[in-house]
Amino acid sequence: MQKQKSPFGFAKILLTLVLATIVIGAGIAGSLWAAGVPVEKIAFWKTEPEQVAAITLPMNWKPIQAYTKVRRDDLQDPVTGKINRINVPLSKVAGMSASIVGPDGELVTQPVKMAEKTDAGIILQLQDGTVITQQQLVKLGKAFTQSSDIIGRVVKTDKSPGFAFAETNFFERGTPSGLAGATPAGMRAMTLEAEQLAGVHRISMGEQIDLVANIPLQKLNRFERSTGSRLPGAELVTDTTSGRNQEKETTARLVARQAIVLTPVVKRVSTETSSSLSQGKKLLNVPVEEVVLAVAAEDVAAVTAALELGATVNVLVRSGRLKSDEVSPTVPEGMVAVPIPGQRLLAYQTIRTGSFEDPATAYVRTINVPSQTAETSNWITDLSELVGRVPRHDLPATVPIREEDLMPFGTAPGLSGATPPGRVLFFLEPEGLVGAHAFEFGQHLDLVASRITDDASGGNRGGFTNVTLTKAQRTRVEPIAEDVIVVMPVHSPANPTLNKGMLSKQPAAAKLIIAVHPDQVAQLEYAVAIGAGLRATVRSGITATEEKELSETPTRRVKMRRYDPLSEAKRTDIFIGGSHESQLFGANR
Repeated sequence: MQKQKSPFGFAKILLTLVLATIVIGAGIAGSLWAAGVPVEKIAFWKTEPEQVAAITLPMNWKPIQAYTKVRRDDLQDPVTGKINRINVPLSKVAGMSASIVGPDGELVTQPVKMAEKTDAGIILQLQDGTVITQQQLVKLGKAFTQSSDIIGRVVKTDKSPGFAFAETNFFERGTPSGLAGATPAGMRAMTLEAEQLAGVHRISMGEQIDLVANIPLQKLNRFERSTGSRLPGAELVTDTTSGRNQEKETTARLVARQAIVLTPVVKRVSTETSSSLSQGKKLLNVPVEEVVLAVAAEDVAAVTAALELGATVNVLVRSGRLKSDEVSPTVPEGMVAVPIPGQRLLAYQTIRTGSFEDPATAYVRTINVPSQTAETSNWITDLSELVGRVPRHDLPATVPIREEDLMPFGTAPGLSGATPPGRVLFFLEPEGLVGAHAFEFGQHLDLVASRITDDASGGNRGGFTNVTLTKAQRTRVEPIAEDVIVVMPVHSPANPTLNKGMLSKQPAAAKLIIAVHPDQVAQLEYAVAIGAGLRATVRSGITATEEKELSETPTRRVKMRRYDPLSEAKRTDIFIGGSHESQLFGANR
């Protein structure tokens, strides 16, 4: 008997195919979804993305290098041709600050009370009830909302893509691009080789650093001359005959303070020429590491001089952390902080704030002493009373300064200000004055001159003939100048006549600068011209009050008794026949 076909067979086969298709399709869709493919991309039906009401902020789609201007193509997506933007949902806008242009043209910032989307666009209600549109909004939070406020501005640092722009990302409006715009006012951009700076590889863009150079003692004098300093660096140079290694002995000098890193260490290729007998001349590409620093204009000479002398320059990074509320240590009760110079102060030169800074740290140096001790010693405790004053003589380092060490207020610096009223300066060779190297600032001297007469015989003086005078008997002593004041000793490093030339191996001795009365200049000049030997007698030191009293009273001229070489001589008469002859002998014979 023939088997009949079931009417549901075809339906079962169709149902099986449909179920298999659904299972396979669901598996494929699940795999794609697990791989991160959006559902709308694989859906065969058209879906409309849900539009969330938001305020958009411009952002860059590619990195922007520091010190360059923002261009439109930095913000414009090359695929869509539109400016890239970050969406801030309206639900998160409430409570944020909004900046708009006020009636006076300045930005006015208020918190946002409410934000909503209307048919006319997005509107925002500020804290005071003002209602503005999105087009009136300049900043949301601290980020710009309009691309016109971004394009053309110069960025301070490298700008990564995907972030909005804030005012802190830019220099001031109108700043040019490049290193010229990045260099702060009053500073200079210096490009230095990284191998010359110890520790420069660890610094980043924008950090503040100090540069401290270890200057060899043998080269310290050259460093001071190169920087225009009048510090007595020569006194620190060790004796060349000693067994000490002067090349290894150094002293620290702060050559740059608060320098700014404009560009950290970067590599560039330098082309150099190499020649050999076998290969001839050829060009070599040599990698060079460089760093760009913004240095104060007054520090350029010191940095250049230190590098030219081959000194090791150390990089000291300043703290970038915010200042805490900690109070600086105060002076103990009953004590007072007395400023002391960190370096030797030279006579007749203006005292500056830097004179009290340590040469290696640039911090003002002070010592705490009992208040009674400072008052008894007449030490000046206020730094403002020292700055701008002129020292009366050379002042040593680390020693407090007294009022009597300084010239009166308003005294001009230099030798003109040091010249007492009614006197003139006279430059005297130290070889012509016995003991010239021993005189100090402000000493009062009396000068006398001695010279030997040319006539060695007594002639017919007193009826004597054939009289032979000794050298001592022919010496004449005369007063030359009275109450001479030493203005500049020979040994002072502030002496302007000191030969400080770099080419002279044997520098000439400095001159002794003295203040004399105008009517004594001609007599003193004549004594120097004829080579008369000058000697000085030092007067007793007197106080300023006594000096004023003596200046108001006429001084009496010192009386000098002339020496008569024949006053103590003995005469012997010799009679031979009709002739008569007299012989002169000394009193000690």
